Amino acid sequence: MKPNPFLTAALAAAMACTLAAGVEAAEPLRLNLLRGGGIAAAPVVSGELAYVPTGRVIATWNYARPDRPVRLETSDAVGGPINGLVRVGDHLYASWRGDNGRSGVATWSLADPRVPRLVRDDEAYLDSDRTLRALGLTTANDHLYLFDDGHGLLVGKLDDPEAPVFAASAVGSLPAQFTDLAVHGNTIHASGRGWLGNTVYTLYDVSAPGAPVVASSHGLDGLDTFRVVSGPETAVGIGNNLSVFDTAAGMAQRGSIEIPAATAGARLGDHVYSFGYGPGMGIWNVADPDAPQAVAQSTIDAFAGRRAVPLGEQGMLLQTGTDLMHALDVGQPGKPQLVATGWLPGGVRAVDAAIHDGKTVLLQANYGLTVNDPDTLAPLARVEAGLPKLLEGRSFEQMAMAGDIAWMAAWGYGLVAVDLGAQGGPKEVSRLPYQFAATIAIEGTRAWVGRWTNEGGLATVDIAKPGAPALLSEIPLANQPYRLHAGNGYLYMAQGAQIESGYPGGMIVFDVSGSGAPRQLAHVDDGCGAAFDLAVDEAMDLAYLACGEGLRVVDIANPAAPEVIGRYSPGSGLGDYTRVAQAGELVWFADAEGLHELDVSDPTSPELRKLTSLGGAAPQRLLATGDQRLLALGGDTGVHVLGPDARLLRAGETVRGLSGAEGDSFLFAVRVPAGVRNMTVLRGGGGGSGQLRIESRHQAVPEDGAADGSTSGRGLRIQAAEPGLHYIRVTGLQAFAGVSLYVVF
Repeated sequence: MKPNPFLTAALAAAMACTLAAGVEAAEPLRLNLLRGGGIAAAPVVSGELAYVPTGRVIATWNYARPDRPVRLETSDAVGGPINGLVRVGDHLYASWRGDNGRSGVATWSLADPRVPRLVRDDEAYLDSDRTLRALGLTTANDHLYLFDDGHGLLVGKLDDPEAPVFAASAVGSLPAQFTDLAVHGNTIHASGRGWLGNTVYTLYDVSAPGAPVVASSHGLDGLDTFRVVSGPETAVGIGNNLSVFDTAAGMAQRGSIEIPAATAGARLGDHVYSFGYGPGMGIWNVADPDAPQAVAQSTIDAFAGRRAVPLGEQGMLLQTGTDLMHALDVGQPGKPQLVATGWLPGGVRAVDAAIHDGKTVLLQANYGLTVNDPDTLAPLARVEAGLPKLLEGRSFEQMAMAGDIAWMAAWGYGLVAVDLGAQGGPKEVSRLPYQFAATIAIEGTRAWVGRWTNEGGLATVDIAKPGAPALLSEIPLANQPYRLHAGNGYLYMAQGAQIESGYPGGMIVFDVSGSGAPRQLAHVDDGCGAAFDLAVDEAMDLAYLACGEGLRVVDIANPAAPEVIGRYSPGSGLGDYTRVAQAGELVWFADAEGLHELDVSDPTSPELRKLTSLGGAAPQRLLATGDQRLLALGGDTGVHVLGPDARLLRAGETVRGLSGAEGDSFLFAVRVPAGVRNMTVLRGGGGGSGQLRIESRHQAVPEDGAADGSTSGRGLRIQAAEPGLHYIRVTGLQAFAGVSLYVVF
């Protein structure tokens, strides 16, 4: 069916009217900030500094005062999630790997150890026709050793420390997906999970640095020994048991003891610490490898613990799969003391986001949510749901806001409600069991929750009393629900495809205007296959459906008869778990190739404006924030904040030395807090030379005279400035030099 030209024109006009409060099709957005992400590599501690990799970045922390750690800097981003990090001399080296078939090795200069400077990010570290798949990186004998899933063990020479050169070795294949690498003398100890669910432990002799050889390789029970803590003479397996293995005798098992299940561990001298699965931390003595002994069960919160490294002479740095990073005093090995806990900006694997009271709320997969500074993502408040400290009993998937209440869907439990406006800070107010909850939408006093495991269902929940939610009804679902959107009495669902059962994917429209259960009105497929996300415009006229192979623009002016009127196909072949967001005339579609910014001023023909890498993985969520910025939550790749190319200013901060020719301009952004009466932008004392035009606009870049205020004088005053981000553009009306600028409230 052909699109209705009158409807298309009306929709375009309606969207143009929305632009004053939304996003204009000006310059494409750029990546301004990246924080957080998954933990796949251990921190590197050097003196009082700790280099902590999360996602695609490295944060430098100062532990000169272990009880008061300070985050100093966060590095530029590399091409994908970091899975290996080492220091050699005055340089850091990291391996990374994306889901899009790309890998690389990055180099940072430590000329200033407090501020690592990215000097190289090499995606062609080996000349090969085959795909590069980096698993991890370590160092021995002044060489780098890179484990690559398709090429085996590569040796990197450091003749030029800023440009390591890798070559293949005689070790051309690997027996497992190695995730843990350690070096003891001339031996690399590598361990990871095998294809059959076992744990593989392999030793590589690098006494001849350029010619590594396999010394021995061993398969271990994958449940009793989930991870291995290596050592020069003995290795300790952690899982359902704690087992001591003799590395010099072919990994012969010496002693073993049953322990509370654990997924990770650390060793300091004769003591081993087990953690990760469940609360607390076990402490064990392995001085006698034939008879390991239980010492104590610590109450230190090591839930979801992933990596631990020594910190100073008697400390340990423990990084968890939540946003917590603990500094421990282990001077008395059997009685570790918690010294301090740092919160990681952006958290670990954030999966959903919302804006509340001008702040960014991030849903964290493993525990709950954080409230964050919108400009830095520094955590301001943290809520851990009162659920069992078991990952399978949590797994938060999505979040929806109703006033001050954030309703979180936890796959392992159901709904959890948090009051973000509570006195004294956010707090949990209620829970509703609905296991395998995956997606949620809210309109008025009702929420709709979709679930999918064992069987699918769509529940209607009464949330009129946030402290006492009530399940009203449930209908079965034949396909997996990925995203829900509610509005005007209708519910839109993006659903996966069940090919083997003959159930196509796409979008389902439900009538939820009455008091009964949702009633299906329509189904849109149009070759979409699995649909993983959807966005609906403010007027409820268009839906944007993220399919496996691209985008569908759907006319929903008549919800009972939706019609596909536009398509965008990137052709990348990387379309699993695509995502979409929309604001004004812009739509963002994301897959593993990156973020596709689209102009949809003509919704029948979306046009690509820019493609931005998101680290080689399809994001968990895209959110247009309403101030010309976009959040792309990459899960393991971190929280990406994209926006106009503007420098962020703080009140009272002075920018000096602005110079340029006639027509040159500078763009700044200032966040005005609630309660501010007026905002004034001033040229500094002396003023420099030349005439300038100063323009300001709330939540949008001043463009073509569209501004809240403009002046060519000495200053611009915005009365009753609205809270939120204000963009300030300074443009030369003639050549200018030596100009200073500052903002006061």
